Amino acid sequence: MGRPKKKVEVIEKVAPHTIKKCELIEHYVDEWARKILGFNGMNGRDGSKGIIYIDCMSNSGLYYDSDDNLVDGTALRVAKRLNDILPKYPDKMGYVMFNDISQEKIDCLKREIDKLKLSNITVRFNCGDGNEFIRELDIKELQKKCGTLLLYDPYQATIDWNAITPYLNIWGEVIINHMVSDTNRGASQATREKAIQKYQETYQQDIASIISISSKTDLNKAILEIIKKKTEFSKSKRYIASFPFFNRTNGLVYNLIHVSGNIEGLKLFKKVAWKAFGDKSSLKNTHGEENQLTLDFDGNGLCSTTTDDECYYVKDIAKDIFEQFGSRGSVKLSEIYHYLDEHPVFPSEGYKNEIKRELKPYTTTIPKGLNDYVVFIKN
Repeated sequence: MGRPKKKVEVIEKVAPHTIKKCELIEHYVDEWARKILGFNGMNGRDGSKGIIYIDCMSNSGLYYDSDDNLVDGTALRVAKRLNDILPKYPDKMGYVMFNDISQEKIDCLKREIDKLKLSNITVRFNCGDGNEFIRELDIKELQKKCGTLLLYDPYQATIDWNAITPYLNIWGEVIINHMVSDTNRGASQATREKAIQKYQETYQQDIASIISISSKTDLNKAILEIIKKKTEFSKSKRYIASFPFFNRTNGLVYNLIHVSGNIEGLKLFKKVAWKAFGDKSSLKNTHGEENQLTLDFDGNGLCSTTTDDECYYVKDIAKDIFEQFGSRGSVKLSEIYHYLDEHPVFPSEGYKNEIKRELKPYTTTIPKGLNDYVVFIKN
């Protein structure tokens, strides 16, 4: 007699960092959709005819928060947002595709979507393995006309690169949730062949090498390097951003990785992430140490503040700019902004006034015009 089937928890209880992830993705999709739908062509490129949003591991659409309140998950948030946006762009299309391996969760999501009576977007549902779903999805003709955003959000550190790589190399965006806490906890304990293969496929190396990577940060760097390799022959440059999510005790749980074929996507994702985190790069509790003053005895002797590489503030952006450009004496403001545009964490959009304000201790002149020069104090 076989083991009884484990009961599916259709509506799960989640921690605050998961709710924050839902909020971040919701706001990014909102602004991303407006940019894509508003693109009517330029420089020989045809305008967008619409958007395709794919969530291949969508869950039930509902969660219980830490106070047992029922809250919307990413799927419901995104569907509502897109349905509200589409009427502002007549003749543009909106396709939303949800998949989950649990029939109970897909049924729950469908019921909630049906209640909303969304009439401005086309919503499709599927139950099955998320990797098989995106491998078999036949939307190539639609993708020629529409911008695509794929959300790849597994419960564990499980990435099927054969399934996801085609989406990394198209005109569109991919958001990957890299569950680094799963690897840190589970790789060394994996004994079953299936579990070992999971980690080896995700990190593209043998299990012994994976176990030897003790740092969660280094585990995420390994994933970023794989993405770079998988996209090195893409027709256009790929831009990658990554933001860490911490629990209440400052444990790193996962990294949300964004891959875009357009620098505007990178700029937008960084702006939305910093806004979501309260004008910093994560919700890690730095216990006020970011305000701790230090003296740079080896450099220019300036009084500075402590930098935590897992949680940057705008003051850290200014410090980095000075380290990058200070020795040149002066540099055009446009060059500084271009540097920030391509930075994997630091935003340029949405923070230009704040950055200039934090730059003042490092400069004698901060111009208003992009083609004017920032003049630094002697480094």
